[in-house]
Amino acid sequence: MRRSSSLAAIVAASALLLTGCAQAAEEPAAGGTEKDGAENIVMDCYAYSSLHEYGIEPVALFGYECDNPFVMGDADISGIDFVGKDGEIDVEKLAELRPDAIVGQGTEAGWSWFDEDVNAQITRVASFVPLPSGDTIDSRIADTREIAASFGADVEAEAVEQSDTALADAKAALSEALAANDVNIMLTSPTKEMLYTGVGFAQATLLEELGATIVGADAPETGNPWGQVAWEDASTYPADILLIEGYNDDFAFSTELWDVLPAVEAGQLGAWSSKGAMTATAYAAWLNEVTGLVTSSAKVA
Repeated sequence: MRRSSSLAAIVAASALLLTGCAQAAEEPAAGGTEKDGAENIVMDCYAYSSLHEYGIEPVALFGYECDNPFVMGDADISGIDFVGKDGEIDVEKLAELRPDAIVGQGTEAGWSWFDEDVNAQITRVASFVPLPSGDTIDSRIADTREIAASFGADVEAEAVEQSDTALADAKAALSEALAANDVNIMLTSPTKEMLYTGVGFAQATLLEELGATIVGADAPETGNPWGQVAWEDASTYPADILLIEGYNDDFAFSTELWDVLPAVEAGQLGAWSSKGAMTATAYAAWLNEVTGLVTSSAKVA
C-alpha cells in the first residue's frame, strides 16, 4: 500500500512531540495534576471527523464544514471551543491554549487555507501535523490510523477491526451492484459559473476500482484539481448518477442547464465529499449509500 512520502516524518515528529509532552508531564507543576501525553490538540474539523473515531478529542476546533453532518458524521462538536471558523483563526486565542499540536489539512508548513504569514504564526505556537493526502482512500485511511496511533490511540481495538470488515463488505456489495447495473457516475460540485467534476479524485478512483464507469472532465495538468465543464457542455458527459459534493436533503441548486441533465430529471442524485472522515466506518457507510443508489437507478444518459 502506498504512503505519502512525508508520512513517516510526520508520524515520527508527532511521536517525538508527544514524548516530550509526556516527559514534561512527569513533573507536574506545584498544585497541578499529572497528565498523559498530548492532551491539548487543536484540530480543523476535517481532522476531528477522522480522529474522533479513535478517541482523539480536540481542545479546540477551527476550519470549514464544522456544521456539515455529511463531513462530520457522528463527531459531536457541542461543548468544544473554537479558535476560528472557515478561513479565519484567532492566533492569540490559539496561543493561550498552549497546544501540543495542530492537526488539519495542509503540509508541515501549515494549513491549506491560511496564507504564509498566518501559517508562520500558528507554527510558532505548535507543530502542524497534516492529514494524509495519499493517492487512494485505503492509503489515507491507513495513514490517518498511523497518526491516531502516534497520538496514543488503540488502532487494533475490536471496533477498528469491525470497521475494516464493514468496509470490505461494502466494497463487495458495490462491486456486485455495479456488475448488475452498468451505470455511469459523475462526481460533481455544481456552481452558477460552471460544473466542476471529480475525475481523478481518490473517491472516484475507489469507485472505478470497484467497477464504476466515472465520467467528467479531466483535471487541469497543474493547479486546481477539479475538472471544469462549461454549462453548455454539461450534457455531453453521459452520467446516469450524479454524486454531488455535500449533497443532503436541503440541496436546492438549480440552473436551466443543470435541471435538464438526465440524472437530475430522474432524481438519481447522491452525496460525496472530497474531504471528511478518512475512516473505514465513514467509507463503508458511503459505499453502502452508493450501492443503494446504483441498485435503484436506471440508464438515463
